[in-house]
Amino acid sequence: MDDETRKPSNVYAQSFARGLEVIRSFEGNPQGLTLSEVSKRVAVTRATARRLLHTLVALGYAVTDGKYFSLTPKVMDLGYSYLTSSSIWGASEQYVEQLVAKVGESASVSVLENTDVVYVLRVPTERILKSTLSVGSRLPAHVVSMGRIQLAALTDEALDAYLSKVELKSYTQWTQTDKTALRAQIIEDRNNGWSMVSRELEEGIAGIAVPILSRSGRVIAAINVSLYPAKLEVQDNFNLLLSSLHQTAQEIGRAVDKTSRSAG
Repeated sequence: MDDETRKPSNVYAQSFARGLEVIRSFEGNPQGLTLSEVSKRVAVTRATARRLLHTLVALGYAVTDGKYFSLTPKVMDLGYSYLTSSSIWGASEQYVEQLVAKVGESASVSVLENTDVVYVLRVPTERILKSTLSVGSRLPAHVVSMGRIQLAALTDEALDAYLSKVELKSYTQWTQTDKTALRAQIIEDRNNGWSMVSRELEEGIAGIAVPILSRSGRVIAAINVSLYPAKLEVQDNFNLLLSSLHQTAQEIGRAVDKTSRSAG
């Protein structure tokens, strides 16, 4: 594709394009970047980089401590419509169905959107939740395993930004409503590579989730299995669920990547 095709002069907005390039420059740098680093990566002057970065900060897409800039969860909004589109998840449904057939429990896939998770795939076995969940349903991220493991993928700065604005509503006597304790649990989930939440949304429901990664290693969604808490407390059940979830997450990641490349 030549430059004229890629950048038609009558419709190409250079400042907008540079803003997107600034966002992309953070990939692989969850700890954040300095003004000089962004300027070098995007190949713009420091003045231009400063203007673009502070615009992102003003709009809530980035935060800064005065030296380092890092992205916030709000950046997810930019790709939210794409991530929730049925076209990229359709090819993944077969893997979720295979997981359900193997473990005999309901399974779901969701993406993180602001302070919620939004369901993009769901294969139920029996109704164990009081609420009826389907594609498009939302649940608070802090009380479900898919939310916790996606929050674990945020940078420390983005996680703190989330915690500063979220209201930790209590749903049961087990719901974690202390932000310091929740942060510690999320960091532990990050280190483990999986999250388990029991009885925090409803008394009789537990879930275990793992992240779904893109080809570049970025967390794009999460998959979980929901079941009665007593079942998850059996070590053999836990081991089977965790290994099966990891396998399915890898299969879905490859399917999504293939669909994305085909669409591009």
